[in-house]
Amino acid sequence: MIALAISSTFATAQVRVGVTGGVQLANQPVKFSSITLTSDRLVGYHAGLLLDAPLAGNLSLRPQLLYSVKGGKYDLGGFSGGLVDDLKTTINYLEIPIQLMYGLEAGPGQVKIGAGPYIGYAINGKTSGSSNGQSGSETIEFGSGQDQTKRLDYGLRLSAGYELTSGLGVTAFYAPGLANLANTSQGSVKNIAFGLSLSYLFSGE
Repeated sequence: MIALAISSTFATAQVRVGVTGGVQLANQPVKFSSITLTSDRLVGYHAGLLLDAPLAGNLSLRPQLLYSVKGGKYDLGGFSGGLVDDLKTTINYLEIPIQLMYGLEAGPGQVKIGAGPYIGYAINGKTSGSSNGQSGSETIEFGSGQDQTKRLDYGLRLSAGYELTSGLGVTAFYAPGLANLANTSQGSVKNIAFGLSLSYLFSGE
């Protein structure tokens, strides 16, 4: 239904194509039974393409196709009994946010406010850790097993920024994940990210 709505909108609207990229701070809070483990921010990035299709008035539909790096960093000294001092998880996603954007006229451009869902598919990932001066890493296994991680992620994306009539824009966003990446009902692991994007929309003329 979403694909049909987008295709019909793009068929009748003056669609603008653009590029986007930026930095994001990500974490993956872990909850298991009565234990909650909050991760430190992992500095990641995102980059890709975007489309902007006018709907009515100052409304537009804006899907993006992004390569997005998410994960988290954990201090496990108090949980692992000294076996592992710290752990870092990094997962690379192919991500599609679809937002409804509203523009408010301001100076030589518009203040842009957006909201909508996103869906992500994990391409690959790894965990790395250290203990007593020794370090190592291993590849994350994706699947439905209890010792594996789900590939599919989804959530919300909220944004606010400023866009010039030339097509250059800057946007801050917050993307709380709703999907439990762990294959268990006893706990949860979710992606959370916020960051800053630079974008440029080419002229649709």
